[in-house]
Amino acid sequence: MNILFCCEGFIVDGVTSYNLYMSSALQNIGHKVAVIGRWAGFKGFQKRHEKHGVTVIQSLSLTVSNSQLLKQGVDFRPDVIVTDSRRAFPFSQELKKLTGASVVTVFHDPPQLDRKGKRGITSIINGSDLWLTSEKPILQELNKIKTDIPKHFLQRPITNMVDPKPMVENNSFSVLCLGRLSRWKSPGIRYLVDNAHRLQKDIPALKLYIIGGGRRLITFKLAAAKTNRKAGKKIVHILGTKIDPTPWFEKATVVCAGATSAIEAILSNRPVIAFSGVWMGPITEENLEYGAKTHFGERDGDIYTAMNPQLIYLNEHPDILANSLVETYKKWDQKTMTDRAELLKNRLFPRFDSKIIGREFIRLLSTID
Repeated sequence: MNILFCCEGFIVDGVTSYNLYMSSALQNIGHKVAVIGRWAGFKGFQKRHEKHGVTVIQSLSLTVSNSQLLKQGVDFRPDVIVTDSRRAFPFSQELKKLTGASVVTVFHDPPQLDRKGKRGITSIINGSDLWLTSEKPILQELNKIKTDIPKHFLQRPITNMVDPKPMVENNSFSVLCLGRLSRWKSPGIRYLVDNAHRLQKDIPALKLYIIGGGRRLITFKLAAAKTNRKAGKKIVHILGTKIDPTPWFEKATVVCAGATSAIEAILSNRPVIAFSGVWMGPITEENLEYGAKTHFGERDGDIYTAMNPQLIYLNEHPDILANSLVETYKKWDQKTMTDRAELLKNRLFPRFDSKIIGREFIRLLSTID
């Protein structure tokens, strides 16, 4: 089967990472897969796509589509087009008209019912043959929309994207933080950057590595330089956007992240403190299932509120991440943490198994009328 993923801009975010994971999973089980879209001049996942055998079709363009991209898309002869429900959706509709392919629309956020035009809910209903989401709270919202379009929950296929390494005891306590540097998602990380020199009193071997982009990247770099001057050495490293975080997981003692990055870290055999805009805390055997259901702090919808009515938002309590790291360090036992990381990885692996999920994606295509 020829499966074509629509991409808008090849920027690094949750939408394009989904395209990377799912396209690679489908390619690895024997389908012919390509990702198509304009290149807007940013770092992207193109090389990682090609590493897994996925064809990359791209063109430098100021608009979402152009005649060259459309021709290349038609030449691929897709049976199925996969698009997100936002940026790339209008492009998918142009390709659908030219190819007659079925369109699978993936919702990475709750549907915006008040949106009009080519990305409005009416257009998405008229132009889709199947709806998917990897988050159950979003599926609950989709099920409220009256339409005959099949709607399904399907996890992101992540296991192909990680390379688990044994935890190694070393002389440093390396903390890796991942996430977009924004007012909502990164107040806890910013608190760490501003106070890393003070945290050294409790964690003498602290080294802090920050992976993430966004408009606040420059301010984070300036804050890190200020903290490093106070510490008398470089303990805070602002790495910016990294196309492949795998080598950094290997170096980390603890990973602080939410959403897909938290899943990748657990599958990479590393202890995780989970959060996004909402605080979750250290992942243990007891809260692993809870984390998987709420995308590890990413969602604070009905299911999250029902399980934890006392939500903690990091923009109101930015010091909570630092306090958790200090507590983790003081209670650290290498064997206990190693055994726990291995256990959590093994428990989570079947849920995000790339081969199983890729086959389920193909099975769900049969529900299209």
